[in-house]
Amino acid sequence: MYIAFMGECKAMEKELFEFLNKEVPNSLRDIREVLDLLVTTMDGTIDEIGKGVSECYNNKDFEKSIKFVSYSKEVDELNKKVQDILLQIDNILDENEEDDISQNTEKQIPNYSDFLVDSKQEHTLYEDFTHTRPCAFKIENQRIEVREWKGILTKTIEFLGEKDRAKIRGFADEPKMNGKKVAYFSKERAFSMRSPVYIENVGLYIETNLSANAIRNLLIKILGRFEIKISEYKIYLKADYSDMH
Repeated sequence: MYIAFMGECKAMEKELFEFLNKEVPNSLRDIREVLDLLVTTMDGTIDEIGKGVSECYNNKDFEKSIKFVSYSKEVDELNKKVQDILLQIDNILDENEEDDISQNTEKQIPNYSDFLVDSKQEHTLYEDFTHTRPCAFKIENQRIEVREWKGILTKTIEFLGEKDRAKIRGFADEPKMNGKKVAYFSKERAFSMRSPVYIENVGLYIETNLSANAIRNLLIKILGRFEIKISEYKIYLKADYSDMH
């Protein structure tokens, strides 16, 4: 009975996602990106709980460690459910469809200056960056200039590659650091990649045909591997085209 019920739920979800994809495709992409961020956050939560378990064992607080393990299992089960929903959405959506404002779109803006924003204002990776264009980012108190979102991704990887090349290269072999259908990191140019950029100092191809929020989510995963606080990584915007949509 449980299996039949779950089958019905998946059929309902599929029908819902197909409707959203047809009628409001931007909303379905937004849902996908938020769920992807949720999965990343829960992965980080499980890692933090694991540290708590180790601390409990060191302190011989075994009862508390049992609670940590139990809650970690619950988070992991929830995470798997969210990943299952993500997989259903990915079967409908083109995972790599880019929804950023392109340079061609930018050229069509009649009054470009109307969309300029304060380039000195700091933004965090907790924000929604749909329909925005960056001009720089700051990591470990170093501001690095860029022209577009893919520049933020590639230059961040270059920066971190100088710190630990092996760790970055290891992303190519980690399923959690790659998409379900598309490789984000590859030691050789993967067939699934649409717009790969080769990063010389780490010897990897990086997928760059990603939306601003998809890049945001990937940056959060990358920073987590380097134990860099998300709040300490800053984004600077050049323009915000949200009013056009």
